[in-house]
Amino acid sequence: MSMSIERVNIASDHELEGMLRQQSKKAGVIICHPHPLYGGNMYNNVVSAIEDGYSAQGYTTLIFNFRGVGDSKGEYDEGEGEVRDAAAAYELLARHLEDDAHITLAGYSFGAWVVSRSALEAKRFDSLFLVSFPCLIYKSDHLKTFSKEIFIVGGTYDDIAPLDDLLELYKGLPVTNKHLKVIDTTHFYAGKEGELIDFIKETVPPKRQ
Repeated sequence: MSMSIERVNIASDHELEGMLRQQSKKAGVIICHPHPLYGGNMYNNVVSAIEDGYSAQGYTTLIFNFRGVGDSKGEYDEGEGEVRDAAAAYELLARHLEDDAHITLAGYSFGAWVVSRSALEAKRFDSLFLVSFPCLIYKSDHLKTFSKEIFIVGGTYDDIAPLDDLLELYKGLPVTNKHLKVIDTTHFYAGKEGELIDFIKETVPPKRQ
């Protein structure tokens, strides 16, 4: 399957920069990066691992910088504006896919919280892929209302998304279609990116044209 990679501008309240890797029109994923005030951006190692994993399965992938990060205009907005940024990224991705395409909303840390909140507004999506959802900092009650497939990934030594909290969250998810991956790592997944990619390859069915 041929792949094209292009820089894109996403029209949120501010213009955002993104990178679209186009493959299948039948499946796509947006990936939200970790906290803008702590160095998070679209080239983060975990964001790249999620991108590589879904790309290997034939998905079209969209990574982007939240407002105020890199060349994206605007400034950090406590998560509120970032939810709108994720929604705008979703709209751009959807325009590059068929109407009934399989769409995954993915995020890491702050990005996992943001993308899960944007999912409440998304017109249509099929699964949520959440790495190190920061339970200590942000509420996760809204996840209990989801009926879609959910993937939860956590690290054994993660002090920002403690494993006990993530396991509790996972147990409380009402959906039957849920997947859990525990990786022997801290919050930063240094050197563990391959395990994340393998988990995606093992659990996400490949999509072709």
